[in-house]
Amino acid sequence: MRVPSAWGIAGSPVQHSVTPMLFDVIGRAVGIHLPSRLVIDVDSVDELLRHLATLEGDIWLSCTTPLKYGLSKRYGDQDSISDSINQIARKGGRMVVGNTDGLGFLEACESEGIVPTGMTMKMRGGGATARSIALEWTRMGGCVIPIKGRRQLSDGPWSDMINQEAEADIALDLDVSPGERGDSDLRAKKTLSISYGLDWKPDDFAIKMVCAQHLVAWRTLYAPLMADKLPSLEDTIGALSEEKRTNNHS
Repeated sequence: MRVPSAWGIAGSPVQHSVTPMLFDVIGRAVGIHLPSRLVIDVDSVDELLRHLATLEGDIWLSCTTPLKYGLSKRYGDQDSISDSINQIARKGGRMVVGNTDGLGFLEACESEGIVPTGMTMKMRGGGATARSIALEWTRMGGCVIPIKGRRQLSDGPWSDMINQEAEADIALDLDVSPGERGDSDLRAKKTLSISYGLDWKPDDFAIKMVCAQHLVAWRTLYAPLMADKLPSLEDTIGALSEEKRTNNHS
């Protein structure tokens, strides 16, 4: 398997991101010699590509706001319905891409005993992450109640699973600013947040999701041949928490 010369995170803001640590945690678990960490604070795909052009070797990057939609327009999306890319890898000079937000959300839900089938989720927001989550949630038999925020959730396959009359089982506010803990005025039987800050805790749903979508990326994009060596979600979260404690005391 080709080992990257660097891995990390790109987007803005990214200083709060656990992704560089998460790459190290999973890399260590599968026995990869850890490469350099990248934290690339950029606002556009063009800026990102200019930065990558200065680096040699293979690069693995998780990408966040505001790059996801722009990357989908540049490289296409394996599932173009969501118009979102959140993982890219330069392998042998060739760029390969993927979108793991929706599947990561489902795996994080599963870890909390949440099964989409027959459940209704109230969602605020309509950006790349919202589309990805709505797509996978409704594919698994869940319904959505879109709430307009900064953007409206556009029409898509999820449109047939919109139920404005249902009582919401889950509330998810995707308009919380990146790098902040996800307090929201949305109400439901259970409220979830996928936003976290520097004060994150291992039982935060947002941390479960970022770890889950990262494991999906390793299985499907970065290192499919090592899929059977990857740690479990629970073990990944535990190792990430330990890495945080070590870094805080070093």
